[in-house]
Amino acid sequence: MGKVIAIVNQKGGVGKTTTTINLGASLAFENKRVLVVDFDQQANATIGLGINREDIQLDVIDFLLNEDSGSKAIIPEISPNLDIIPASIRLAELEQMMYGVSDKEWVLAKKLENIKDYYDFVLIDCPPSLGLSVDNALLASDSVIIPVECGYYAYDALTQMVNKIDQIQHLKDLHIEGILLTKLDNRNTFGYKIVDMVKFLFPGKTFKTVISTSSHIQEAPMHGKSVIQFSFNSRGSKEYRELAKELLMNQGR
Repeated sequence: MGKVIAIVNQKGGVGKTTTTINLGASLAFENKRVLVVDFDQQANATIGLGINREDIQLDVIDFLLNEDSGSKAIIPEISPNLDIIPASIRLAELEQMMYGVSDKEWVLAKKLENIKDYYDFVLIDCPPSLGLSVDNALLASDSVIIPVECGYYAYDALTQMVNKIDQIQHLKDLHIEGILLTKLDNRNTFGYKIVDMVKFLFPGKTFKTVISTSSHIQEAPMHGKSVIQFSFNSRGSKEYRELAKELLMNQGR
């Protein structure tokens, strides 16, 4: 059975989309079948994996609400072992489109139930909010990865995200797969203080792998590629491949 993981933090710019793309590609490199669900109206995961907005015929809204063509929204094999359900600006109208829908917070969960067994991992790229989209993503997921930028404001937002997860846990079994520290500037000692603080407050819940700032990670989406494809031997590529191995190791415990 495929494991569904939401990549979530209500703060923007902490590395959610970057993690979704590159962790997905790294798991695919480990011969795992991966589905990326782009659930952010900015569609950055879609664009970052080389899909032009103009070429999208069916998107995640069709997957959610169109009984006839929902599964056709999946774009297969955008790279080996990696599929995607793309997003578009239509997601901005999700709450309006779901007006009157019963159990609207559970729609994504019901849809993924039909397809997740085709995959080893389903990764949901969440928007920087705590609205209906994130409720759907969390209720559809088995676990969450919370990217946290190595800076104070992102650290402060972490507690809000953990409180949100606590609320969801009253409705279903949902655990924290791990807190992922991102954008560590090796020249700045303050970033290491954030690393130590998060590991102290969340022992056993913080990934050992830390993602450093990287020009290769930043540039790869401009080419419509993961950093794994763009610069396999770069530090960013190695760190995300280490993260995938750590995640897989944790599954075996």
